[in-house]
Amino acid sequence: MKNIILILHLLIGIHLFGADVIIENSTSPQSLLNSYIESCNQENFEACNKVGELYFNGESVRRNNKKAGEFFTKACNANHPKACYRLGVIYEEGYAVFKDKQKASLLYTKACDANDSEGCYSLAKIYFNAKAPKQDYKKAIALYKKSCELENGDACYTLGLSYLEGDGVRESKPLAKEFFGKACDNGDNKGCKQFRLIK
Repeated sequence: MKNIILILHLLIGIHLFGADVIIENSTSPQSLLNSYIESCNQENFEACNKVGELYFNGESVRRNNKKAGEFFTKACNANHPKACYRLGVIYEEGYAVFKDKQKASLLYTKACDANDSEGCYSLAKIYFNAKAPKQDYKKAIALYKKSCELENGDACYTLGLSYLEGDGVRESKPLAKEFFGKACDNGDNKGCKQFRLIK
């Protein structure tokens, strides 16, 4: 099943990448993966990001966070926002590297500046949950709002909770309901439930 999923991922990628990926009479996952790597080596940075994701998620290849980081780094250095976000996760969680929240923040910032919703959301969490004096509710809320505007349901839901509980912002049930509604619109079931509960 995993092999089928990888093949579908890669065939879709081939369609998106155009002539940058060439596969000759081969459908094995390893051959397809090698084609992505070859395309990455030809400076197709979407392909670099895809290889990183496959290693990071362990999709039909053994999970290898070190290799994932290498491919994410190559793509991020070429300003691929999702790769920067993924690399930020690696540094924040310490996957095959020493934990480095400051470096993670810089990577999330780069991703967020390029309108990656997950980058904005992760950066917001760092500002919101940091200990004084680095905690900054104002920046966190602004980043959650940007992420929510980029259709990140988790960010919208978090804003709903913040306004419902007065956590980092002035309590406001109307705003809480608004953000829970946006979370629901973006597929967050918890947001749908909270939206119905607020009268």
